Amino acid sequence: MAAITLLAIQSCTESGIGTSLVPTRTEVVSDSSFKISGRTVDNSTLPARTLTQLLGNINADNYGTLSADFVSQMMPAWPIDTSYISENEIDSCFFMMRLPIGGYTGDSVTPMRATVYRLTKPLPRPVNSMFDPAGYYDSANPLGTASYTATALQSDSLAEVLDGDDYQYREIKVNVDRSLAVDMFRKFKQDPEIFRDPATFEEYFPGIYVTTSFGNGRVVNIYDTEFVVYCRRIIHESDIDTTYTINRSYLASTEEVLSNNNLRLEISDNVKTMIANGDAIIQTPAAYDVELTLPVQEILDRYRNDNDAQTVFNSVSLEIPAVELVNSRNIAPPEYLLLIPANRKDKFLSETNVPDDVTSFYAQYDATNDCYTFSEMRQYFLKLLEEKDGIADPEDCLFSLTPIDVLFDESSSSTGYNYSTYYYYALYGYYPSMSSSSSTPIEVRPAMERPSIVKLDLENANLKLYYSRLFENN
Repeated sequence: MAAITLLAIQSCTESGIGTSLVPTRTEVVSDSSFKISGRTVDNSTLPARTLTQLLGNINADNYGTLSADFVSQMMPAWPIDTSYISENEIDSCFFMMRLPIGGYTGDSVTPMRATVYRLTKPLPRPVNSMFDPAGYYDSANPLGTASYTATALQSDSLAEVLDGDDYQYREIKVNVDRSLAVDMFRKFKQDPEIFRDPATFEEYFPGIYVTTSFGNGRVVNIYDTEFVVYCRRIIHESDIDTTYTINRSYLASTEEVLSNNNLRLEISDNVKTMIANGDAIIQTPAAYDVELTLPVQEILDRYRNDNDAQTVFNSVSLEIPAVELVNSRNIAPPEYLLLIPANRKDKFLSETNVPDDVTSFYAQYDATNDCYTFSEMRQYFLKLLEEKDGIADPEDCLFSLTPIDVLFDESSSSTGYNYSTYYYYALYGYYPSMSSSSSTPIEVRPAMERPSIVKLDLENANLKLYYSRLFENN
């Protein structure tokens, strides 16, 4: 029902004699009688646009079975120290994968094993979540393997680099034969120029493939991947031998190079049944979106047909109730959803973009009230009023509701970390810039950080229009 609230506007002179300085009175109309409809649609193919690398296997009722591994080109360090360090002083090499505290879904203590391979040829372009790495690595020659849980706690030793604050993370550490580091050391001495450009370096070292070779029950989201080389130098001083250990990052997976999550998701029968019955389901990674039909023309007509007075368009908001699906792995709803005209979605997510609150909008999951709220869509309707004289085409009414990861320039998230696009390269490689304050988003990407699922209650969604009616005082 449409509700009308009358606001009395008046003023007085300094002498106290009542005189109207505003020759109008205002009525604010609130109309929430609009209905929306929607359906679940496939979203199984995502572009390679993520800094989060997923690794592991998980199975859950009301979700399904997810297997995730990844391929990545590597950014070479420049320069490699060949003057202070000698080849003989290279002691060992490790492939490091780091995840934030809480950066996993599933059982933290389940033993699993990761296996790392060197790619045998450069990755194809473009590449997406459906990519099969078969033929791009030699399964008989892994670089290394490591068993791990998600409970081994490490403390960062580069506290001074990261805003002066120490922080903790979990780490998967794979022992790699030192010959890899020795070969790279020699290659740099012979031809250092190939280390300046990732595209040129890719011809020498195409990248890595990381997969799970044992275990089921957990998927981890990795934010830092690098090869770290340890060197040992013995210095003889005053008849005493002193051993110094030095480590250097030779390679890292960064935003400047191609990285892709290879995903295989088998949807559970429960979820398939819900979709067949008409439920609106959003699931990540690379599973389902919801396509919405909004009564855009009806809203425009409701506003334009109020001819009894001058009108001012105030706001439009959309609140969508969410139903969490109980499952054995505590897989939660997506943290963020993007609302965008369906014909704009693919291009928007394939490029570096931020919702502009004109033709694209985003909402964070409200776990207290179990809903997503798009609080201000006014500019979208004003654009249609100004550019199309209030006549909406069918494509103006069809929207995609898709899960996204949101990047901020400073950290602010339920897990404690959101990663900026500004990286420090220091002794241990590339690290995301973190702080304790929130800020505006700087980029959105297709949701890849962790598995998620939610059912949307579109029947009880609340689409609300506010506008003002101005009358002359008589």
